[in-house]
Amino acid sequence: MTVEPSAVSPGAGGSVSELRKTTSGKGVLRLFLSVLFAGVIFFGAWFLVLIRDISYSHGSRVGQTVFRYGKSENARTLASRLEDEHIIKSGNAFLLFLFRERSWKNLQSGDYLLSGDMTIPEIVDKLVRGDAILAGTKVTFPEGFTILDMADRLTENGLPGDEFRRLATKPDPAFRKDYSFLSNLPAAASLEGVLFPDTYYFSSELGADGIIRKMLDGFVTKAAPVLSVKSGADWYGTLTLASIVEMEVRTGADRRTVADIFLRRIEAGMPLQSDATVRYALGETKVKHSLADISIDSPYNTYANKGLPPGPVSNPGLTSIRAVLDPLPNKYLYFLNNTETGETVFAVTFDEHVANKAKNGL
Repeated sequence: MTVEPSAVSPGAGGSVSELRKTTSGKGVLRLFLSVLFAGVIFFGAWFLVLIRDISYSHGSRVGQTVFRYGKSENARTLASRLEDEHIIKSGNAFLLFLFRERSWKNLQSGDYLLSGDMTIPEIVDKLVRGDAILAGTKVTFPEGFTILDMADRLTENGLPGDEFRRLATKPDPAFRKDYSFLSNLPAAASLEGVLFPDTYYFSSELGADGIIRKMLDGFVTKAAPVLSVKSGADWYGTLTLASIVEMEVRTGADRRTVADIFLRRIEAGMPLQSDATVRYALGETKVKHSLADISIDSPYNTYANKGLPPGPVSNPGLTSIRAVLDPLPNKYLYFLNNTETGETVFAVTFDEHVANKAKNGL
């Protein structure tokens, strides 16, 4: 007897076609999972290679080459150019490191000496520090220059002095974000004191923001370690007193002596009576001050107010900073400067100080 196919019972497993569909569906799923797994393995391996390349890979370029980075250049273009010039092995590894460390916005334009021997972190560090070839306009800021002095010096050299003054007086919040040590400054503080006085080379395209960042980098590199900024010490108070000492006397030995006088005056509850702070409050450079001058209503007037002023009155150098950190013990409480010779004359008592003023034409 012939049995018709339609008469065959499908049973519990369903029809043959349904069984084939189920088998086919499982096969597709297995294939998808296999591809996905292989993709994860591949991507993971690729990512690990990038991580390794960040620290250990080098470009194939032999010897140093001048590499120019412009501020308008985006990160991908920069990475591609570095790879194309064989300075780095992997542009992707460079991008990964750049954004992982949040360094992109801190890169400084300029001409850099780079080589294939450098690692990616070394290259990025160089661009962040602005360690470019000494090209551009040479500008020297002497120790004790204020923000206003620096702005004038920049303008004299054809650089954006007015914009510098505006940004340094009322800093962009981005500075506090990018330079963690600035978080210790009072909310309304300017950048007076932390713009490290030195000789710099500024390119015309750097802009006021870039100039300030370069000077803040100078502070981080040279002054911050001396002040122990990371230790949580009252480094801002030290810096403020150093800025006063910087403007009061000339020599290192005298600065250590005056630093000790000021510290003992603060401890004894005496006003500092610093002419440097009065000059800052007045915005003038007078040598002699009248009674009206030393009566000016300003928190920077240390004749009228005891203790330190709200912040630095100049941008001090390392000698004055070290003088405050290592003052020279002495018996004096008063001093003055001869306006002709520059000599600092010290006194133990107020009467002796008054006599010294008469002798030195003050």
